[in-house]
Amino acid sequence: MEHVRTLDATKLLELIFVYLTEVSSLRDHDEIIKVLADMGRALTSADRCTVWVVSDDKQKIWTKIAHGMDAIELPIDSGIVGSSIVNKEKIIIEDVYKDERFNQEIDKQTGYRTRSMMVIPMFDNDDAIIGAFQVINHQGEKGVFDKRDMQRLMLASTYAAETLVAARLAQEIEETQREVVFTMGAIGESRSKETGNHVKRVAEYSKILALAYGLSEEDAELLKQASPMHDIGKVAIPDAVLNKPGRFNAQERKIMDKHAELGYNMVNNSERPLLKAAAIVAYEHHEKWNGKGYPRGMSGEDIHIFGRITAIADVFDALGSDRVYKLAWKDEKIFQLFKEERGEHFDPKLVDLFFENLDAILAVRDTFKDTYQINVVKEEGNFVKVLGAFGTRSKGYGTSSFLLNSKNVIDAGNLLNGLEDKVEEIENIWITHSHLDHIGDIAYMIDNYYASIKNTIMLYGLPETLEAIQKHFLNDIIWPDFSKIDLVNKSGKCIAYKEITLGTEYMLSNTETIEAIQTDHSVPSCGYIYKKQTTSLLITADTYDMTNILQRVDADKQINALVCECSFPSRFETLAKESKHLTPKLLAEALQKLQRKDVKIYVNHVKPLYLEEISKELEQFCSKFAPQIVKDGEILKF
Repeated sequence: MEHVRTLDATKLLELIFVYLTEVSSLRDHDEIIKVLADMGRALTSADRCTVWVVSDDKQKIWTKIAHGMDAIELPIDSGIVGSSIVNKEKIIIEDVYKDERFNQEIDKQTGYRTRSMMVIPMFDNDDAIIGAFQVINHQGEKGVFDKRDMQRLMLASTYAAETLVAARLAQEIEETQREVVFTMGAIGESRSKETGNHVKRVAEYSKILALAYGLSEEDAELLKQASPMHDIGKVAIPDAVLNKPGRFNAQERKIMDKHAELGYNMVNNSERPLLKAAAIVAYEHHEKWNGKGYPRGMSGEDIHIFGRITAIADVFDALGSDRVYKLAWKDEKIFQLFKEERGEHFDPKLVDLFFENLDAILAVRDTFKDTYQINVVKEEGNFVKVLGAFGTRSKGYGTSSFLLNSKNVIDAGNLLNGLEDKVEEIENIWITHSHLDHIGDIAYMIDNYYASIKNTIMLYGLPETLEAIQKHFLNDIIWPDFSKIDLVNKSGKCIAYKEITLGTEYMLSNTETIEAIQTDHSVPSCGYIYKKQTTSLLITADTYDMTNILQRVDADKQINALVCECSFPSRFETLAKESKHLTPKLLAEALQKLQRKDVKIYVNHVKPLYLEEISKELEQFCSKFAPQIVKDGEILKF
C-alpha cells in the first residue's frame, strides 16, 4: 500500500470516501468508533489510533474500541489525551517518555512500547469538546508525526466529531455524509483563499433557485448539499497557479480550467446520489448557456439544471465578496452583469428567477456574512496595496513592499510575487533602509525583466542606505552592479541612485507626494509619508523608538493611517530591543503617547512563525487602538 504521505489529493479523497462508505452502513455507536479509528490510523500511517469520547457528565473520557486494547475509562484530565481535551490543544510528541504527562504504567501492563504520539481534540457544532483522536507510533522511516499528518488527522477529526454527534442523537448517517461533503467543499475553497461561508451561501442560493425553478423539495435539498463541492477540483491545482494574484497567462488558465474535470473525476465513481450530484455540479458549473464555457462547451438545456443553478449562485457570491486579490463589486454592477449575461452565460429563466427571489437571496448573504474580512476598501478613496507584509520570507509570506501607484513602490521585498509582469512598469523604489528583506527583489526584478524594462529604475534612499547597497549588495561580488549595465531598449543604465533629504516632499504626480521621516533602527533608516490629494499614510518600516513618528501624526491631521512594525512576540522583548524592533507590549507602550484617536493603525513586519501569538497579544495589549495585521495583497485605505 502506498505511504499516505505520498498520496495526491485525488487518492487521499478516495481513501477518505472508502471509510465514508463503510460508516454510512453502520448504526451501532461502537462500530462507528472503530471505523473512525481505522480511518485516523490510515490517514496518518500510525500503528494505532484511538477515538476518545467525553462522558455526558464531562468528568471522564472513554473508548470502547482501541486497537489491541480493552475498553478504557479515565478521568477527563488524565495524561496527554486529557491535557489535549482540557486545554483544547493539538499535540505532537516525538518521544512520549520524555513527557511527564505520559503514564508509562499502561505500556508496562500491555508490553507495548509507545514512542511518538499525536492528539487532536474533537468539537461539536457548538464548539464544545466531545472527545479526541489519538494516534501512536508513526510507521514511517523517522517514526514521528509531522504537520501533514496533523492536517490529515484534523480532517478525520472533523468528520469523526460530526459522526459521533449524529450517532449519539440517532440521526441518519446521510446527514453526516452531507457535512463531510460541505467540509471537503470548504477545503477546496480555502486553498484558493475563499471562506467557509462562501460554500454555505452558494448552497442556500442554489436551493432557493432550485425551488423557484420547480424542482422538488428532495432535489432542491440534494443540490443544496452537493453544491459545496463545486470547486473541489481546486485541491489538485498547484498553489502557484491557484493563488496567483494577477491574471493567468494562457498556460496557467489551461491548468486552472482543469479543476472542473478533476473535481468530477474525484467523486463520479460513487453510486451515492449525493456524490453523483456533486460530480455534476463540479463538472458543469463553468459551462455557459451560449456554449462558450468549459470543460466541454455544452450549451442551453444540455447543461444539467444543477450546473446551471450553481453557476449563477457561485458567480453572484464571488463577485459580491472581498478577496485578497480583488474588491467586492457593488450590487448594481453585479445586477447589470446578470442582465447582460441573460441568455449568454446564464440560463435566461434562472436570471429572471434570481431577480424575482432577490430579497431571499440577499437575506442569505446577510445571514452568512464572512466572519473574517480582509481590510479591503471600496473602489473610491485613497489606498495603497501591500505587496509584502512580513518580517521574513517563507512560503506564502512576502517581505516589506508597498505599491503606491503603477510606477512607485516603498521597499522591494516582494515585488515579483506581488506584481508579476507589472513589475516592469516600476520606475521608482523608495527604500527605507538597507536590510535584505527590504531590498532583495531589486536584484531579481532586473534579472527577470531586464529585456523589457523601459526606463532606468531610480533607487531613492538616505545616503547611508544607498552607500550600503552599492558597497555590500549590488557590487559585482554579491550581485551585479546594475548601475553599470545599459538598458536593452533605451539609452541609460538599469538603475541609478538618488539621495533623499529628511523632511523634503518629493512629487510623484500632480496629486501625490512622498516625504521621508527619520525612524529609529539598527541601521540608518527612514519611514515615508505618502500623501494623495489631502490625506496621507505614514509607513514607518522597521523601528523602535516612535516618539518623533507619533509627534508627527498628532501634528499632521492629514495623516489618517499609520503602518507600524511589530516583529516579535512579547517574550522576546530583549531580542526586540537589541535589534530595535517592537513587540505587542512595546508597541502598546509607544502608542500611549499618541493623542489622536482617529488614526487607523496597521501592523506589518510580523515574523510568520509567531503570527498567531502576536495577533493574540495585539488584542491583549493594544485593543483600544484596534490594530490590524496586514497581509500580502491587502489594500490599505487612508
